[in-house]
Amino acid sequence: MSGAAGSLRSGVILAGGRSSRIGQPKALLELGGSPLLLHVARALVPSCDELLVVAAPPAAQPPGLLDDLRRTVGSIARRWRALGGRTTSSLRPRARLVHDARAHLGPCAGLASALAVARGELAFVTACDQPFLSTAVVGELLARGERGARPDVVVARWRGYLEPLVAVYRVASMATHYARQLEEDELRPTARLDRVRVEVVDEADVRTLDPEGLSFVNVNSRADYEAARALVNARRRRPARSRRGSSAGA
Repeated sequence: MSGAAGSLRSGVILAGGRSSRIGQPKALLELGGSPLLLHVARALVPSCDELLVVAAPPAAQPPGLLDDLRRTVGSIARRWRALGGRTTSSLRPRARLVHDARAHLGPCAGLASALAVARGELAFVTACDQPFLSTAVVGELLARGERGARPDVVVARWRGYLEPLVAVYRVASMATHYARQLEEDELRPTARLDRVRVEVVDEADVRTLDPEGLSFVNVNSRADYEAARALVNARRRRPARSRRGSSAGA
């Protein structure tokens, strides 16, 4: 079974917009021999039945990026089993590239686009620039969405802030929620969460899964990128050992 009572789970990676601060599209930026997108996919697929990568409309893509994204997503679909992805459902294709209807409207647009086509009951949504996302965090947030009050949103809180891109969304209710927000030009993902059922995973609980909080590391600038490269290199120099909270991508 896929989750509780056979429910399907979608993983969603928002591939980002113009990436003006880093100077090039982030999704395919190389880190430790793999693109950022693949690092994040490795953290998601063990808990999911499909993966959606959400990108800007084709006309808004830099030259060559769209073809590269298609190849990378196709490779994830072909390597699904090798990446540890769930194979208990008959969903095909396992990984898909989808596009926002309008360019450069931020994560709210990505949420609306992904949830409109997701085939899962729940969707874990994150960004392509979070290469150290913890597989344990992904699994726990999805599990919380399947039990108890079955909330519309399960969202992590880190350093006092809700993290809408380390969160699980109930597809049936939240697709409509974010579509309406876009229609009304409310582009902040957390702006109207008081209107739905939300379960917050507080920092203390997150730290039991990801003690260093690496799931919340973003690669937003050249300095962030160099820091991420240094972290990957440091990990490679450590003696091999089990790290429950570590990302599958590093």
